[in-house]
Amino acid sequence: MADSKNIIVIGGGPGGYVAAIRAAQLGAQVVLVEKGALGGTCVNWGCIPTKALLRSAEVLSLAKKAETFGVIIEKVSLDFASAMKWKESTIKRSVSGITSLMRKNKVKVIKGTGAIIDPKTVRVIESKEEIKGDSIIIATGSKTATVPIKGIDGQGVMTSDDALVMDQLPQSVLIVGGGVVGLEFAQVLGRMGAKVTVVEMMPQVLPGEDAEVAQMLTEVLKKGGIEIYSGATITSIEDAKPDGKKASFTTADGSKEEKTVEKVLVAVGRRPNTDDLGIEKLGVAMEKGRIVVNERMETSVPGIYAIGDVVGGVMLAHVAMVEGKCAVENAMGLSSKADYLAVPRCIYTSPEVAAVGLTEADAKKEYQDIRVGRFPFIANGRASTLNEAEGLVKIVTDAKYGQILGVQILGPEASELIAEVVLAMQLEATPEEIASCIHAHPTLSEAIMEAALNVDGKALNI
Repeated sequence: MADSKNIIVIGGGPGGYVAAIRAAQLGAQVVLVEKGALGGTCVNWGCIPTKALLRSAEVLSLAKKAETFGVIIEKVSLDFASAMKWKESTIKRSVSGITSLMRKNKVKVIKGTGAIIDPKTVRVIESKEEIKGDSIIIATGSKTATVPIKGIDGQGVMTSDDALVMDQLPQSVLIVGGGVVGLEFAQVLGRMGAKVTVVEMMPQVLPGEDAEVAQMLTEVLKKGGIEIYSGATITSIEDAKPDGKKASFTTADGSKEEKTVEKVLVAVGRRPNTDDLGIEKLGVAMEKGRIVVNERMETSVPGIYAIGDVVGGVMLAHVAMVEGKCAVENAMGLSSKADYLAVPRCIYTSPEVAAVGLTEADAKKEYQDIRVGRFPFIANGRASTLNEAEGLVKIVTDAKYGQILGVQILGPEASELIAEVVLAMQLEATPEEIASCIHAHPTLSEAIMEAALNVDGKALNI
């Protein structure tokens, strides 16, 4: 075991609290400084609350379709206040769980804002308390980003944080941004009864994800009543009588459009949060607002490490967790490097989207010859019994060596199904090896087996 050291972690989100636990496991004395609730953005303002509300919206949608399954429900309605209470309860359970983990691992938690005085000292701004340590882990996460649009700071314009504490459901909402956050909120609000319009600047929703999958999801969301404009640019947001907002935008074909809605939700992503850290004075290297780190997660100042959203890159909770363990292990004298070979990306719409590795378009840019295996969920027995047969599994491979370059899934439980192909990519398995594994029938996972077979045109059920 590495020698005992004092480790200071600034930020108690997924990366920070995992770093604290790992440091304690290695025998360190750990202090974690967090200005808000433990769990950070993910637990309090992102992953957990949005998934809780998505579940409420899903149950409402399923109840409305209950007759399809032979179940008669006389009256189905939404109690928005109760849905928000359910969301709060999930947050509280998660925060309570993390608090218990800190006690179990003897991590000292200090409430306050941490500022770095020198590579060995953190000062809590509120109390002026100074903490000494051998190494410092910066895990301050990110905050909601904005864009320079006239009127974007006006009344009636919300961030995703604001949307999570609404006291009533708006009748209509225009969402600026068709990325992960924008589409998840679009489906929550739309299924709950709001009229939703999504305006995305890029040519497709979910920019950066597979174009085929993005188009299929767009069609599904449109069928669900959500209006989507891709390749469109918001030009202004103004007040509209009596209490609404008027959003003006240019569409993909150059025409001008206006939408009058009750609320506007800005969901254009997040940016690294380096507020109040004081790292500029220490000479910590920065680039475009993010902290620059090496493969050991160490900054340009020895002994100061940074992880998660604050270093940019793939801003996902599970990436922050991996980086947190990596940083601490190096701080404790071990040798560790974060492995980004197979990082899953999940969007919790219905149907869900999950992906890992390269899209088909990106693979074509990097490899001379690729093969793609597809299998639609409409040909999957389990999906049929669930009445959720929209979507597909898509496996992109290098034709020469059979290496799996990327996998995209649009369909039920995609966020769970992706784990199989993440493991396959990590172990450098081929589609043939996936297909040779017996998959239980009827299951959704059979679609992965079939897509693997289809790489060589040998799928059995299409």
